[in-house]
This record gives sequence, structure tokens and C-alpha cells, in this order.
Amino acid sequence: MANAADEKAMITENLTDIGLDGSSISRCIDMLENGIYSDLEKFLSIYRRELLDSVHEYNRRIDCLDYFTYRLKQRR
Repeated sequence: MANAADEKAMITENLTDIGLDGSSISRCIDMLENGIYSDLEKFLSIYRRELLDSVHEYNRRIDCLDYFTYRLKQRR
């Protein structure tokens, strides 16, 4: 069974992988250690929504780029 340090390292790595900065990671770990799961879930839900909004924005930009290149090809 993993000890507490290993678990904290795994959690930190996972939070890093999802793109959180050091301050946000510390905040999440504090919420975990204090058993404030509802606040942690809310924080992560908000972060997920922000990531999804970014995906949508980049998708819109790609659509605009595709349309622009399509129009360029039509001009030839």
C-alpha cells in the first residue's frame, strides 16, 4: 500500500498534468487534507469548464482558419 507521501506525490503529479499552477495545486491538496471535498469538486468543476471553454475557442479559430484557406483556394 502506498504511503501518504507517495499518494501526495501522485496527486501532485496528476494536478500538474491537468495544467494547474503551483498555487492551485497547493490549494487542492489543502482541501483534500482538510476533507473539504465539496469545495475541491467545485474548484475542479470550474477549472474543467475553463478548459472546455478554451477548447471551444480554439475550435472556433480552427474553423475560421479552415474557412479562410478554403476561400484562398477558391481565388486560384
